[in-house]
Amino acid sequence: MPAPSSAPAPIYDQLVDEQGDVLADVRSAAQETERTAEDVLDFARPAPGEHVR
Repeated sequence: MPAPSSAPAPIYDQLVDEQGDVLADVRSAAQETERTAEDVLDFARPAPGEHVR
């Protein structure tokens, strides 16, 4: 199987110009979701409004 090419991808570049960089948007949304999940699932910290004993 040949290695991925690092040559320019004019079709991709044209789509990014027309539609925006969907892959970057998805990556950003996934990272934000991951941060939110980490905050929600962090059992070491008390929940907002919960008193530490």
